[in-house]
Amino acid sequence: MVNRSAVVIGHEAAFYGWLKTSGITDKAIQERKEITGRVVYLIPACHYPEEIEEVVEDLFEEIFRRELARWQPDEKVWPDSADFDLFTRWFTVEGYSVVEDVGRGRVEDEPAGGM
Repeated sequence: MVNRSAVVIGHEAAFYGWLKTSGITDKAIQERKEITGRVVYLIPACHYPEEIEEVVEDLFEEIFRRELARWQPDEKVWPDSADFDLFTRWFTVEGYSVVEDVGRGRVEDEPAGGM
């Protein structure tokens, strides 16, 4: 077991609507959804759903920036105020308190953008 919990970030229709206004085409959105539709973020270990909610509220700005950068790297078109309210309207969050690593080999950090 890994000493982390995890959240899976999904995207609401409002997020995809914003992407279209930011210059991302429907075709590009559909292709990206098929490849990397949702992302798992490891967070500090939590034992209860309330703890996960608190951690997400503390870390939402980092997750928000990463999600925006994954889909629309041009920061000039990002929303002026990326607050927690907007985060909850644009993204769904599924929390998991237990993370098991069944992979083989060392876990290594990959440079940003390296899929």
